[in-house]
Amino acid sequence: MDRKKIIGIDLGTSSVKTIIMNQSGKIESVASNEYGINIPKPGFAEQDPNDWYLSAIKTIKTALNESGATSDQIEGIGLSGQMHGLVCLDGSGKILRPAIIWADQRSSAQVKRVYESLGFEKMSKWTGNPLSTGFMLASWLWIVENEPDIAQRTTCLLLPKDYLRYKLTGLFGSEPSDASSTSMFDIHDRVWSQKLLDSMGIDKKLLPKIYNSESVSGGLSQLAANDTGLLSGTPVIFGGADQAMQAIGRGVINPGSLSCAISTGGTLITTINNPYYDPGLRIHCMCHALPNKWYLMAATLSAGLSLRWLRDSIIKTMSYNEIADLASNSEDTFGLLFLPHLIGERTPYMDPNSKAAFYGLTPNHHLGHMARSVMEGVVYSLRLGMEVFDDLGIPINRIIASGGGTRHPFWLELMSNIFGRIIEVSDMPDASAVGAAMLAGVGTGLFSDIQKAYQPDKLSSKQLIKPNPEKVEKYSQEFLRFKSFYPAVRNLGSQR
Repeated sequence: MDRKKIIGIDLGTSSVKTIIMNQSGKIESVASNEYGINIPKPGFAEQDPNDWYLSAIKTIKTALNESGATSDQIEGIGLSGQMHGLVCLDGSGKILRPAIIWADQRSSAQVKRVYESLGFEKMSKWTGNPLSTGFMLASWLWIVENEPDIAQRTTCLLLPKDYLRYKLTGLFGSEPSDASSTSMFDIHDRVWSQKLLDSMGIDKKLLPKIYNSESVSGGLSQLAANDTGLLSGTPVIFGGADQAMQAIGRGVINPGSLSCAISTGGTLITTINNPYYDPGLRIHCMCHALPNKWYLMAATLSAGLSLRWLRDSIIKTMSYNEIADLASNSEDTFGLLFLPHLIGERTPYMDPNSKAAFYGLTPNHHLGHMARSVMEGVVYSLRLGMEVFDDLGIPINRIIASGGGTRHPFWLELMSNIFGRIIEVSDMPDASAVGAAMLAGVGTGLFSDIQKAYQPDKLSSKQLIKPNPEKVEKYSQEFLRFKSFYPAVRNLGSQR
């Protein structure tokens, strides 16, 4: 029996997931707890950080109970979290307002002014990344302009998972993989960009100190120990951004492998050995949670969110699997296209004001055609990210599918045929929490390095989805139509 165990916690957009992994790399239990996104105004997206902590407590207790693990067996806790968001705290650590999360679109004016002030070249040189709405920099500038009382009382800005770690340990801090998602971080030197901060009038004292992702941040506080049932002093690792953690969990550790994830949003991630930025700022370059590694990320904002919108707003009576069945059984969309820009879009357009749209509707179209066009539109959007990687000469030797997009075979069929590539599918759930646990194992000495921690035979089984040549040709032609969709409609919103 493996007595030593580690906990991995992933603070996601829709839920907290907690796993317990033993020292042999086997997952012994998984627990999750859902919460919602508050939308007080159109374009706003907020969450109560207290919900994150309460969900973490609940899932830790459930995971312990289901695995039969005792508190003295837990060697450490690793953290993963949704990126970009902003938590404002005062001098006593009190939350001053709801967290502004990555899906928030309110700061488009601030993004525009940053680019007017600095230009693309300085942003690229200082941070290596484009700035988007929902990023900490843009959200903070919005607060400074629109909530000056909150701004004046704020003494610390934290990312979501860094707030959760603060609640668990009482200590402030961050690490490179999440900090690089703020647009205030120098990805080359792995420090806060003083030039960027000075240009925006931001006091560096507002930002936490940076530590290595695998470092121990501190021990579990007595209060958190009482809440969770764990031992006071249990080591808590700094952890990393959810995309870096899911890449680790999927084994996307070395260049050449690509993670394709369809969850609330959609991402393409590949590891690189040196920092690199796209001169067109169409994709993101982030610090990895691994030493001397970085990763490139293409992002589609409304991936699974598009299917959720279709279910909640139009179909209403079906589950996701039933909708995917409906889409698959429709065989064709007969010219119907869907642009999945429900909350704007990142790769390759970086346009927070873009809107979603159907094109080609006729009286002969039904819900099945709409469902199929939504799912196809999401994967077409991800293919745009693949084209950026190709344009930059980034080698991709294997594609690993993950997220909710692995739960129905039609998603996988679409990926393979629209990309024209073999798709490797792992049935391992909750990759971000797994990555967090693996990194915690390295940080506490349970594993000697991340290569030893990654044991795919114990974590998952794999299958290969091969493209159908006839469908690849058909989708290639439809993709050309899809590429012309956004340029044709992008100015309609500004004409209102």
